[in-house]
Amino acid sequence: MARNFSSKIMSVGYIPLPAWLILTTIAGFFAQDYNPIASHVSVMTLQDNFAHFLANMAALISGTAIILFGLGLWRYSNRFFSGGSFCWILFGGSMVANGVWPMGGPMHGLYIIGIFNVLAPALAMMDVKNQALRDRLYGITVFVSLSAVLYLWILLNGFDPDGYSGLTQRVFGIINLVWPLAFVFHLSRGIRES
Repeated sequence: MARNFSSKIMSVGYIPLPAWLILTTIAGFFAQDYNPIASHVSVMTLQDNFAHFLANMAALISGTAIILFGLGLWRYSNRFFSGGSFCWILFGGSMVANGVWPMGGPMHGLYIIGIFNVLAPALAMMDVKNQALRDRLYGITVFVSLSAVLYLWILLNGFDPDGYSGLTQRVFGIINLVWPLAFVFHLSRGIRES
């Protein structure tokens, strides 16, 4: 019963990627003097128009879904504390903060707490006892985790190509948000407990 309930909660893992992509893409059409290749999505939170509203909604919807996914993952793990779930919940909280506070202040992203997304996929896999599910997700987990570290390294060293920071944010954002989707997809395919 608990596994079934946690699977239903985790099904929101399908939501963050399309919600973020669709809403931020539409927002770009309403933004003034905005270049999605050159600028991060958060730049739209500085505008006073419909683009701001849509960018906020993308962050709020995606972030809330990630928090719920993390809670479902925690229930699924049957552990008192799940490091992976905790990291997903922190990352979701930082996304929600992006939808509440505009870019420029420390509350936008909750003091960069979203950095925990780097650990989220790998730590979450440590809490999954189902070996068949672990085997199916191994490759995507390695790819997503290494991509997150690569993006962090690029940002911290100033290697983000000038004029392409919006593109790199979207590429690595998509990669990161693929993990909950892949997890829920494989879980929903009825992989038996090993």
